[in-house]
Amino acid sequence: MKILFDHQYFSSQKYGGITRYFANLNRGFNEISGTKCTIGALYSENEYIKNLALPLNNAVGKAFFKGHNSRTYRWNKRYSNLLIKANNFDVFHPTYYDTDLLTDLKKPFVITVHDMIHEQFPAFFPDADIIIARKRQMIENADAIITISQHTKSDIVKFFPGTNAKISVVHHGYNQNVLPPASLSLPGNYILYVGDRAYYKNFALFAESITPVLQNGKDLNLLCVGGGSFNQTDRDLLTKLGIADKCRQLTATEAELQQIYQQAQLFVFPSLQEGFGLPLLEAFANNCPVACSNTTSLPEVAGNAAEYFDPLDKAAIAGAVTNVLYNNDLRQELVKNGQQRLQLFTQKNCVNNTLNIYKSVI
Repeated sequence: MKILFDHQYFSSQKYGGITRYFANLNRGFNEISGTKCTIGALYSENEYIKNLALPLNNAVGKAFFKGHNSRTYRWNKRYSNLLIKANNFDVFHPTYYDTDLLTDLKKPFVITVHDMIHEQFPAFFPDADIIIARKRQMIENADAIITISQHTKSDIVKFFPGTNAKISVVHHGYNQNVLPPASLSLPGNYILYVGDRAYYKNFALFAESITPVLQNGKDLNLLCVGGGSFNQTDRDLLTKLGIADKCRQLTATEAELQQIYQQAQLFVFPSLQEGFGLPLLEAFANNCPVACSNTTSLPEVAGNAAEYFDPLDKAAIAGAVTNVLYNNDLRQELVKNGQQRLQLFTQKNCVNNTLNIYKSVI
């Protein structure tokens, strides 16, 4: 079987859950005899495929593309379109919702819907109308739909009631990569937050909720990883709360992120909406206790391996964080349960279940 992924997220994302998902699938498929997967990109600065032999992942490509994001996107889109026109594959799996890529498509295609956040929170996204329209076209025309949790499947069916029969749930898989140890200089004691900080991620309420915890905790800090450097809104918020000197932001490699999880007092996931919640598995793999929202897909993934809270209740957030910080028995139980929970979400299962869906449409 020949599988084609397009360029979209690999053209625009250096780190992130969606490109990690597709990069892991690509690697897994290419390890199976008789299966070949191709990523339709000439060049990418994505961390998860940096060693992949793309046509221009070399000195020439770097000289032409590095630092030119719009150029990279344009050329990669042309290349994806060329591969689609060549028709030398059995199934197409786009990485996002660019409907232009369907124009010359003659083979079946499968789409992964990670969440319905644009539909549920359109006011948070300036391009919501465009994304929603393109996603609708993709969902309605796809030969099969993969989604990453039962929760997200339910959300899709609410917006598209006629799609239930062609939706399959395939949970994310996670296998800890063996990486050289990192040696970041980190705060001695810190609460870990990972990912974007805007909109539905609920960062502002979370920061307000844990302000008393940070102020009362000796040498206790908040470490934010990913999401870009603190912007002016972030800085104003942290200054207003009186915790700016206790908060730090980092952008981390995979090896550094493993170190960060391993040394954290706990990982907190206060999001209002998640399609799956891959950082939960990252925390479990690195023996990091978890406190998270009791909403959407997070209980489905975390099971008994998290201390839950209502993400809109400041007292509940502070209480859950405090429990995990200072209750050693609870911490040990969460770590043990996290390791057990991790066994339900293997990369092998994700690859094999996805491959079976491809087989069903060709």
